[in-house]
This record gives sequence, structure tokens and C-alpha cells, in this order.
Amino acid sequence: MSPKASHHDPAVRNTALCYIRRSLVKDEKDLVSPEIQRLNISRVCEAFGFQPEWYEDIEGHRSGMHERGRPGWLALKARLNDADVVALIANDLSRLHRRGWRIGDLLDFADRNHIRLILADPNKQIDFSTPQGRMIAQLSAIFDEWYAIDVSMRRKANIAYRKSQNKTVGLPPFGTKRGPDGYLTPLDDGVWFLVDGSWIAGKEDDESPLEGSVWRGYFQCARRILELYAEGIGRSRICAKLHAEGYAFRDRNGQPAALEVHDIRRVTANWAEYGGIVLEERAITRHFSQAEIDDIVLDPTRAVVDITLLKRVAQVMHERSVRRPDSGRRQTAHIYSLSGLVYCAHCEAASRAPEGGQRTRLIGIKQSAYRHRQGLNCTCKRRQVSCRVVERQVSELIALLTVEPDMLQLMVTLAGKTPASQDTQENLESRKHAALARCNRRLDAARHMYEDGEISRGEYVRRREQNQREISQWMAYSTQSDQVVAELMICVDAVRNLNQMWEMSNPEQRNGLARSLFDSFVFDLDEQRIVDFRLKAWAEKFLVIRVEMNTLHEEFTAIKGEGTAVTPIGLEPITN
Repeated sequence: MSPKASHHDPAVRNTALCYIRRSLVKDEKDLVSPEIQRLNISRVCEAFGFQPEWYEDIEGHRSGMHERGRPGWLALKARLNDADVVALIANDLSRLHRRGWRIGDLLDFADRNHIRLILADPNKQIDFSTPQGRMIAQLSAIFDEWYAIDVSMRRKANIAYRKSQNKTVGLPPFGTKRGPDGYLTPLDDGVWFLVDGSWIAGKEDDESPLEGSVWRGYFQCARRILELYAEGIGRSRICAKLHAEGYAFRDRNGQPAALEVHDIRRVTANWAEYGGIVLEERAITRHFSQAEIDDIVLDPTRAVVDITLLKRVAQVMHERSVRRPDSGRRQTAHIYSLSGLVYCAHCEAASRAPEGGQRTRLIGIKQSAYRHRQGLNCTCKRRQVSCRVVERQVSELIALLTVEPDMLQLMVTLAGKTPASQDTQENLESRKHAALARCNRRLDAARHMYEDGEISRGEYVRRREQNQREISQWMAYSTQSDQVVAELMICVDAVRNLNQMWEMSNPEQRNGLARSLFDSFVFDLDEQRIVDFRLKAWAEKFLVIRVEMNTLHEEFTAIKGEGTAVTPIGLEPITN
């Protein structure tokens, strides 16, 4: 990390970057660890009068041995260079890193940039300004690294021992649980399939929540998947059939979810575990093209599914994994102009509904079309659209956003009159900190409501994306009129260059150009048109000014009596 130049006033250098990380959860104490860390850090900020700025890695296991897999830390690391940052606060040294050399590098960086490194735990505070304190920090980091390596070695030994006893590790295969002896048994949980097509998680012995509800157990769902797969039915057809029969999958958080093609693969790949044995290789990486299925001996005393059925499943997997002599694996993937940017409008609407759902990206097929992902229960009638149709509409949208030279001065004038340019520095800072704190509180509340089962996964994802987007907008917010105008000019140039280069670029270049300005496009497969789009957070001010400019142009045209101008479709302000 290298310091970068900044023009911030040192007098307002009062921001403390506060980092929270939760590692492996072993008991109830680990579950509340983030709350304890936040409480300790808040006390330190209050004592020093710092303005806290929170960064968290608390979803799942976030190892301190590496930086990858820790988006909160990477975001903090990028912010650490800014001149308004006065301190970095963590509960203890191991929350930052469990590598000795990384701690040393962080201490050197903090010294060069005059940043205070503070540990909030009252029992683990270190004075890093003294040689004795730095020595203690280095020794603590070495012991933390040794502890992490030791735990990893013991865990690997434990996994090997359990596998030697044919006991699974990690999450049990779908539809099963571990009994008191550690072996798999059928899971009692499932869902009540309601007449409106939704599910309510529960147990078979529970009272039916609504009249006409049908019980669908998770274990019965897994067995039904294996039966259909053994008959030679494809994964997409299995998904459609089980959707019609009311079955649901159980996600990692124990919540019911719609079956997808990958869920069918997860069940069939664990056929050996359903048969009472555990193979050395993980299910996701197994290949049966060269394996001798008859040499794999299942254990009928430990099996939870009929052995004969599992053997048929294994034989079908073996036959489907063997390629014809004249065929091979494609070495390079084709890059589409809008890869990862186009979403289904029907799934988008379902994700915003109270019962929740998930957004679905359209994927490329045969270099000529974008197709809806297989296995998802979407209400759209048509399942694909030609690449030319989507890319032509994107090109037209870019042309609509392009500002002509004679209209540029009007946009610059409007940019100078935006509320952002009229705010004082003090008002902006107070509003910005209040808004960021409010967004973080909403994120915490949504996470707790999801963990308590009060909201669905789709609703949680929607709230998280909405608040993260608002945070990005506030981080890009500015009070200086000239800076607002400069950002506008950058955006205008980006749109103009995109419009000029779109037609002459290849798909890979188009994808890079589109990603530089757009976050996503929402496409209605039935109507075959783009119904919504999102610009990058830093460019949304451009869209607001662009719409305001169109409104002024309409009023001017109406006054002159030359007719009524129409705002182009897609230029309406987008609400989160």
C-alpha cells in the first residue's frame, strides 16, 4: 500500500476505520463475537472522539490467513490511503491478520502515514509506538499464525479420520442429517406447499398452515430426484417436474428455495454418501468417466436410499460423463457483449415481491442468443432472445443518453445548480455520516431478521443491494460545484466514447465498455425489450441531469408551439 496525494484539510482528519471479522463458529460465543467487537470499538471511538466508519466480514467463515474472501477488509484497505483517516481500530490483532509478515507490513504503513493502530479489547491493548509494543505485536502475530496452522492440521486429521469411518464432513447431503453416531439419517424437515405456489418450512407432524397445503419433505425430494435421474431424465426436466409437484430445495441457511439444475447435480453427485460410504474426493470434483462403478461397494447397513437405485444413478452418471471419440471439451469460452449484465424482468419483479425470489442473469448460448437459466420456475413464456436484438437496443439506449454539443452547456448549468453543489462542507459531512450509519444499521437489521427467519432470502438480498448502493452513492457525493461539473464531463465523455466505439468493437471490448458505465439491464423476454437499466453509482447524477434537461427541452418546445417532445423510454429516474 502506498500513500496517495490528497487535498483534504488535516483539521477534519477524524475518521476511524473500524474492522470486524468473525472466524470459524464453534459455539454460541462465536455467534455474538461481532456484537462484542462492535461494542468494544464503539467505546474506543467515543473515548477518542473519532467518527467510526465500519467494515465487516461476518458472513460465514472469513479466515485471517488470507486477504481473499474478505471484501470488507479489501474495501477498508483501499480507504486507508485517504487523508481524512486518522486511525484503524480492531478488537484484537488477530482480527486484522493471522500472518506475521502482514502485521509487520501494516505497522510500517501506519507509521509512514501517521495512522494510529488501536486494539479495542481492554485485555489485548498494545502500545505500538514503543519498541517493546512492536515486539509484542510481532510475537503475537507469530503465535496467531502458528495457532491457525495448527488448527488447520488438526482439522484435516479429523476429516481424514471421519472419512475412514464413512462419516461425512461439512454440510450433510441434501435431505439428510447426522445421527448421534455421526452417520446419515433421513431429515424430518420439509415444506408445506401452498395453493399459491409458495412454501412454508416446517415438519410433517406440524399442523397444516393453510387449507389445501401439501407436505413435501426434503428427504422425499432427494429420493424423487434420484428416481427420475435413474430413469434417464435430464436435469432441467427434473426441475420442471419437481416444481409442478411442489418440492423445494433447502439452502445453506435452512430456508426453502426453488430447485435449480445445480441442485440436481449436488444430489446425484452424492449418490455414494446416500449409500453409506464416503469417497476420498469431494462430490463437486468427482469424475466417473474412468471409474469402475462396480468396484465401489456401498454399505446397506448405513444407506439411507435403496442400493439398487443408487447403482442405477451411478451408471447413468458414468454413461453421461463418457465423451464420444470425435468430441472434446471446449478450451475457450466465448465472451458475449453483455455477459453478466442482462437480467430477466420476470425474475426481477419476483425478487421485489413480499414473498421474495432471486434475480436471474441471462446466459449466452451458441454465440447467437441469450437464454434464461434452465430449471428455474419463471413466469416468462419465451426463454431466449437473439443477441442482435438485445445489443441493438443497448446501442439505441446509449445513443439516447449521448449529449449533443449544443446541449452540453445546459447540462453544465444544471449540474452547477444541483443540491450537492450548494451544500456546505459541514452540512455534507454530517448528512453523509448520518446516512452511512443509517444504512449500516439497516444492513444489520436485515441480516438479523433473515437469521431469525422473519424475511425471505430474496427480501434480504434486495435490502442489502439497496443499502449497499446507497452507501456507494454517498461515498461518491461531493459539495464542490467544480467537482460536480468535472464528474459530469467525465460521464458525458464516457457515454460519447461508448456510442462511437460500440459498433466497431468486438464482443470482448463491448463487454468492457458496457461494464464501465452500466451495472445491469433488465430484459423482458416476452416483450423482447429492455424495461429497466442501472448506471454505475458515480454516473447516476448524470442520469438525473439528463432527464431534467429533457424536461426543459419539452417545455421549451411546447412554448414555441412546435409540438410535444417525448422523453425517450428508459430515461426515467430509477428508484431503488
